[in-house]
Amino acid sequence: MKILGLNLGYMATASIYIDGVLDSCLSQERFSRKKNDESYPKEAIEYCCLRAGIKSGNEIDCVAIGSTEHDLWHRLGRYYSGFNIEDRMNEQHSYWKPVLCDGQEIAWQDLYAERLDFEQYPGTWRALAENLSGEHFYTDEDQRKIREHIVTTIEEHIGVPGDRFQFVDHHTAHAAYAYYASPFRDGQTLVLTLDAFGDGNSASISIGDDGKLERIKTISHRDFQVARIYRYITLLLGMKPDEHEYKVMGLAPYAKPQIYSKAYEVFRETMYVDGLDFKFRDRPKDLYHHFREKLEGLRFDGIAGGLQKYVEELICEWVKNVVAKYGIRRIVLAGGVVMNIKAIQKLSELDCIDQIFVPPSPGDESLGMGAAFHCAKALGESSIRPLDNAYLGTDIDADEVQELLNDIQKRGETRYIVTRDVDPAAVAKKLAQGRVIARCAGRMEFGARSLGNRSIIADPRSDKMIRTINDKIKNRDFWMPFAPAILVEFADKYLKNPKKLSAPYMTIAFETHDIAQKDLAAGIHPVDHTARPQLVDSEQNSEFHALISEFNAITGVGGVLNTSFNLHGEPIVRSAKDAYRVFELTDIDDLWVGQVLISKM
Repeated sequence: MKILGLNLGYMATASIYIDGVLDSCLSQERFSRKKNDESYPKEAIEYCCLRAGIKSGNEIDCVAIGSTEHDLWHRLGRYYSGFNIEDRMNEQHSYWKPVLCDGQEIAWQDLYAERLDFEQYPGTWRALAENLSGEHFYTDEDQRKIREHIVTTIEEHIGVPGDRFQFVDHHTAHAAYAYYASPFRDGQTLVLTLDAFGDGNSASISIGDDGKLERIKTISHRDFQVARIYRYITLLLGMKPDEHEYKVMGLAPYAKPQIYSKAYEVFRETMYVDGLDFKFRDRPKDLYHHFREKLEGLRFDGIAGGLQKYVEELICEWVKNVVAKYGIRRIVLAGGVVMNIKAIQKLSELDCIDQIFVPPSPGDESLGMGAAFHCAKALGESSIRPLDNAYLGTDIDADEVQELLNDIQKRGETRYIVTRDVDPAAVAKKLAQGRVIARCAGRMEFGARSLGNRSIIADPRSDKMIRTINDKIKNRDFWMPFAPAILVEFADKYLKNPKKLSAPYMTIAFETHDIAQKDLAAGIHPVDHTARPQLVDSEQNSEFHALISEFNAITGVGGVLNTSFNLHGEPIVRSAKDAYRVFELTDIDDLWVGQVLISKM
């Protein structure tokens, strides 16, 4: 059974599922180099088919598309990849306030008509747009026409017959990803989804039982609005919504209770938990302008701290109620809200929860995988294998590296020393000497977190390394922490993890022991000393495990600082060419690409 799974929207992504196994998954942004690219994932689809050996669309049993409703205007307007902070603020004043507060009827596509890119692949969008109703919000008939256009585009692109397409409900796809990517199959598992919006809902409760998944409850997007609140506070703090929420989360621990208490009370006046539901005490007409007025004059760190405390308490209270209702103490989660690793940490610490699992990058970029899992089960697949790892993208092969080296030689480059068949011990020695090393080797990781194969790696022992990396490469906000990659054998030494939770994907935070604050100083949060670790298993990534093991042999430290290999505001690198570009534009000391080490003298 071969299923092509797609997310067509924010962070457009393609995946391929073959006979119980998720074979590949990667986002279009890695090819286009446009962060959060929402355009049709042409190159991502083609890679998935190439890797799977699919030569004809007839070989694909199903195209599974996450979501039944699709936002054409945001895609054509390059809303996620092209709108900057100023644009998003302008939208609040020019569109949402007139529509939500003043009752005006303004069509978004008319307001931003000059931003609409009708020429993007496949170049047939204008005809579709002219055939829609032009209403303020999409009609059901509009959505039918958009779905038909999607089917036609894919059919013409790779030749899949039009009767093999399934549009899967948004939260069904989120739930399927959370459950089938997890290692849990025996017994019952609570499956929870939480996000901003998807096909009319923003949260759901399902139960997984011995490989079968059943929806119990959905919650309307009008009732659960945590993600939207977080989005608009991100904008009010001068950062980009749908991208910089993690910065707000990283800022929150700096605020002490006396600083965040007023903001916290403002948030508590809005939405609250009522059993398994969420309700509003006083529903604002528009969240952005409501909080803009209520929070005026409060300190930026206090706003971040109050928001994070409110979100953690709200989600924990709801989950406790769900667990109490169904008596199931094992949970898995997906959806954009689940990217909030500090909230997941608070859930993991609840006495009512025994086990918790969050798959890699559980936002909308994973919808295609969830849709594929759901359709595989519906088509009679008896066994869907859990994700073994997140290395689902393009590989770095010897020919690609040799082409890069040939180019360096042609240019007469003399600044670099090239070492072939690099030994992890030699790289570890350089790390211990304080050099910053970028690794681009093996298959690329899926999602938002670098997990060793597209990573910038450094010695974590001194917090001075934070400034070094920011000055050399990342140019990140001064308050943002980095993360550690820790040998799984050292998990108990560094992390407070009494439930022995699995943490291979940087999707959960932990309190740390004092020794971590010494050994991993640059890889933990400088204020609350929490860590968002990748626990590195030799079976998942033998080369990265070998590197950290060699570093431990030299230093006695069982972890390294690990951050994504990219320039600030750009997607993570994909190819050897991408890696070399970042290497040249920054002060990275060494580039480990494939089996070759390129070192600056």
